[in-house]
Amino acid sequence: MTFREQYENTFTVTADTPPENLPDASYFAGVFYDLPEFFNEQIPTVLCGGSVRINEALSLSYAPLDCRMLLYTLEGEGSLLIEGQRRPLNVGTLLYLDRSKCSFSMHVEMGFWHFIVFSFRGGHFPVYESMAAFDTFLLAQVVGHSSVPRNLKQLLSGDPGAALANKLQNAGLLTAIVTELLAKTLDHEPPEEAQKKYAPYLRELKHYMDSHPNRPLKLEDLARHSHMSKYRICHEFSDAFGLPPIKYLNKRRMESAENLLLSTEKKVHEIALETGFENTNHFIRLFKKEYGSTPQAYRETHQS
Repeated sequence: MTFREQYENTFTVTADTPPENLPDASYFAGVFYDLPEFFNEQIPTVLCGGSVRINEALSLSYAPLDCRMLLYTLEGEGSLLIEGQRRPLNVGTLLYLDRSKCSFSMHVEMGFWHFIVFSFRGGHFPVYESMAAFDTFLLAQVVGHSSVPRNLKQLLSGDPGAALANKLQNAGLLTAIVTELLAKTLDHEPPEEAQKKYAPYLRELKHYMDSHPNRPLKLEDLARHSHMSKYRICHEFSDAFGLPPIKYLNKRRMESAENLLLSTEKKVHEIALETGFENTNHFIRLFKKEYGSTPQAYRETHQS
């Protein structure tokens, strides 16, 4: 049985739309790659992948399949339901998942989600995973000067043919993406004791800002939500996470903006609005302070 047949046998899509109007399974997988005759799982090999846009509310269900999957959200928002828990898949979120271990589903409630997805097999990923806190899946927010968006873009522009040169290039890009993800997990995972000293309301506020960085939010809103004074919130949030809450929120917005600059063709003012800045000039000033150049100059430098 070909991988395409295996994929289609383990995938279902459901929506309110009549079945005849829904795309078939292959649409959500992207392009199915040609496998070379020598394929023996010694090197990481892309099985399928591409850029997927969903413009309606629907659910995607996946049964176990012998492969790993990378999914990176470019626009909109979906959610992952796995092991009884629902996790948001918002802009800049990278999902790495071992599909062989369990069933899971993904959902589009708001009616729009644009993501890059790749299924692959082979290589030494189990060895890498054994060094990190990995069981079935990892979720990470791609931040800072990460090479992940650029490497995913290169994978997208690659050739799905069976030529050895194509396979070696894809293997290098996949390895770079996964090892960066696992390395960041090791670098930034705080010890359990450190998490316990944070008041629950601080973790709740941080989680909300991490999940919804583009929503309008003022310090007064945080104070009302937490039933705490603005002074106390600023002081305790800074002690816990290194920045006052609004500066932390703006930093998260800057990270989302950087991802959009490098992974989409949207104009600067569109990115400003999408990441929570109503004033484009204010956005440009903050971006230049954070990254040392204007958004447009940053895009041109890193995409050249």
